[in-house]
Amino acid sequence: MVIRNFRRSFVGIVLLAVHLVALSASANLEVVLGGVPLQQNANLSGIMPSSTQSEILISRNQYVLSYNRTRRAPNWAAWKIEAKQLGHSARSNSFSRDGELDNYLKDSGPGPLAVEPKDYEGSCFDRGHQVPSADRTDDSEDNRATFMMSNMVPQTSYLNRDIWEHLEQYTRNLVKSGKKVYVIAGPIYDQDFGAIGPLKDIPVPSHEFKIILVLEAGQTAKDISQNTSVVAVMMPNVTPNGNSPADHASLCAAPSHSSGGVEDWKQFQTTVPQIEQASGLKFSIH
Repeated sequence: MVIRNFRRSFVGIVLLAVHLVALSASANLEVVLGGVPLQQNANLSGIMPSSTQSEILISRNQYVLSYNRTRRAPNWAAWKIEAKQLGHSARSNSFSRDGELDNYLKDSGPGPLAVEPKDYEGSCFDRGHQVPSADRTDDSEDNRATFMMSNMVPQTSYLNRDIWEHLEQYTRNLVKSGKKVYVIAGPIYDQDFGAIGPLKDIPVPSHEFKIILVLEAGQTAKDISQNTSVVAVMMPNVTPNGNSPADHASLCAAPSHSSGGVEDWKQFQTTVPQIEQASGLKFSIH
């Protein structure tokens, strides 16, 4: 059984309303974009991360993102998955610049603009979704929202198409079996794996983390407690043989898929405190 008891992995959970009050006063919060007020965004659980990094929050029907203008990538993404969001809408594959974010960055003074799909060209990295396309197949608009580049970080094909994808499949299978899940995911930069883009200003994360809170289908975020089950993982952003992607020749020569099975993600299970330590994020107020 891979789901761990919430009490052992996560202590000090706080109510969403309390966290949002603290967040609104944070010196690191630059602005909130998107068409959904944070207090009304159904994708948030009671453990929205707090960050010491500068953040632009993007609150949409499909997710909430914390965007880092310096790293040109998300600090984290949060979203909910329930049965009604898993439909039959096709994968759009329409990677696009986040227009709303780009307009804000243009208006706020000099500095990097929003990432373009072409910024990844020639890097041998995948455009790695934080909120997966397959978690938003209820309609085409929701699916297209996952292809905005504000939802991407540079991922090796081994991470993106194997271990990360297998955990995504496991998560959707939980929902198909009658559960509802709240997910938080994001990059970790505790090693220097280089950077991509024309100006080499999109850092490559060393790891990705994901925290999955597992509820019954009829429950809501208000039902999250110390008894809620949690899956926590921290996966390396490496090639199938474990090499750093900073070795560009090895990265580009790596196969698109490894020979690992669908449960290969389990070897990367960890605890929420370990994710906090590695990422610099905090998932509660003590």
